[in-house]
Amino acid sequence: MIKLILFSTSLLLNFNAFAETRITESKLADVAIYPEVSIPASAISMNDAKISAEVRARVKSIPVLVGDTLKRGDTLVQLDNKDIKLNLLRAEVALKGIESRLKLADYQLAQAKTLIKDKAITDELLQQRQAEVTTLQAERDAQVVAVDMAKQELEKCTIRAPFDAVLVERLAQVGELANAGTAMVRIVDVSRIEVSVKIQPQDIASLQRADEFKFKTLDDSYNLKLRKLTPVIDPIQRNREARFIFADKLALTGSTGTLTWKQSIPHVPTNLIVRRADKLGVFINKNNTADFIEISGISEGQPGPVNFGLETKLVIDGRFAIQQDETLTTE
Repeated sequence: MIKLILFSTSLLLNFNAFAETRITESKLADVAIYPEVSIPASAISMNDAKISAEVRARVKSIPVLVGDTLKRGDTLVQLDNKDIKLNLLRAEVALKGIESRLKLADYQLAQAKTLIKDKAITDELLQQRQAEVTTLQAERDAQVVAVDMAKQELEKCTIRAPFDAVLVERLAQVGELANAGTAMVRIVDVSRIEVSVKIQPQDIASLQRADEFKFKTLDDSYNLKLRKLTPVIDPIQRNREARFIFADKLALTGSTGTLTWKQSIPHVPTNLIVRRADKLGVFINKNNTADFIEISGISEGQPGPVNFGLETKLVIDGRFAIQQDETLTTE
């Protein structure tokens, strides 16, 4: 009986020794990848404006051509200003007439104030002289406004660039009659450009953690900085817009490409992920014991984000054969 027990113990020891699985391992830091996110993006100008006429007049000249680089204040369109000049002249002549009448009324009021002391005139006449001055002062003030408005209309006959820009479209022709609000030209600000991107909900957290962004076009790559992730969700597409500014050189307005950034969370490569009981995950060597860590939210063939430390030891060779809590022997 003693021999049988000793023989059984020996078999058990030999079986346990045989059950140990020999593996190779690597630290997460040595095998981790940081996948790149890539989303369609476009470079847009902060100022893309159609410049319109503000007065009714005929187009006299358009001294700029498509593609011209413009400075703020440069003339875009010159409208015929003859009628407005006549209006200004009429308003100025009327103002001079009112000022002459006001000068006479002031003199008459001063005389009335002298005569009232000697009782040479009645109080009623003095009040009349005062009313005349007050009325003419109001007429003068109103006419000054009319002159100023005529001057402004005259200035509006010369349509100028409101900012540094490039002319991209001529919308009017010489000889056309423009009304207030008629679009004359379209200009685009090429010095203030942002990149617009539509961010899906699943990418927002990754975007907010990233600190390096690139806008890649067919011709070049540009460094970006996140300016704003808008706090509004598109009710149809269910995404949010992010706006980026260029960190150094600028892309051309209207450029299209992709916004890319690397995820900051370490990911386990696809080839190290195994399936156990309909779950995807990785095996780690925890004190020489196999420990299966599930990676949720991924599908077959996708790298998996993990939240354990970079010093964690992952099972490399032998990962397909081992089971949970199995004793491991490292080669």
